[in-house]
Amino acid sequence: MPPNSRQKSYQGPTLAQIKAAKKIAQSAAKAFEKQWYQLQSTCSDQDSQQRLIWLRNQFNRGQRGAMESAQAEIDIATFLGGAGFLLSFVKETETRTADLECYLDHDRLFVEVTAIIPSDLDRSKAVGLQQRIRLNEEKDDFWNDGLVKRMLARMNEKAEQLLDYCAPVLMALTLVHQEPTTTGNGSIKSRKMVLDLQQLGGILSNALTTIPQISGVLLTLWNMVPAESRSNIRLTNVHVGEWVSDGKGSSRVRCLILNPVASYQMESRATDAIQRVL
Repeated sequence: MPPNSRQKSYQGPTLAQIKAAKKIAQSAAKAFEKQWYQLQSTCSDQDSQQRLIWLRNQFNRGQRGAMESAQAEIDIATFLGGAGFLLSFVKETETRTADLECYLDHDRLFVEVTAIIPSDLDRSKAVGLQQRIRLNEEKDDFWNDGLVKRMLARMNEKAEQLLDYCAPVLMALTLVHQEPTTTGNGSIKSRKMVLDLQQLGGILSNALTTIPQISGVLLTLWNMVPAESRSNIRLTNVHVGEWVSDGKGSSRVRCLILNPVASYQMESRATDAIQRVL
């Protein structure tokens, strides 16, 4: 074993991490309830009300994965509502449909919400890495091992169910990471990533040229801080938002990637509205 590459054995979560996880869970529940009630009051049609009740039941089950998927859908709907869209939840049928139907004046936009959620093994790796001392920790980050492939596979998978839409379709892709990263004094920080969002945006932009039924991707990172961009190249169809934190260890980073060859291009008013709230 090379010098300085020794690692401590992982003994399980510390008391500080357990407290941090509880704090994040309480903050997430409070945020979910606030957003849920806001959507319940603005999305008054029957299909939306039924979907909201289902999402709330999923969240209240307390089962990870189901909770985070419900959070992602509520988060995206709230974000689009804040951008000025009038929206409704689309009733599920036997043939898969988009999740949201949005209007900005007379401009119509469908939104497919999907989340990439870590497995229990990946979660345990994330917590274990906080207890280890590694020489090249970035290279061992499981989020970068195959993450882009998972994103591209999900985009192609979802594109199959969006072939029949004769309107712009935005894919809202959320990368979930809810494991607390704690310092020695117990404070919570978002997980740092090696991924450069401008570079990632370029990869996704190139992939979108083969799936014209997707008009764009709204990428959201939960509790992950992307690497500082090292490239001076800025793509005109990639728009990176600011890092938004609620002060309790939770954060959001968003990135909008437009498809230059989409069958149905997003209207300029719609893209401007989203960019304003990024």
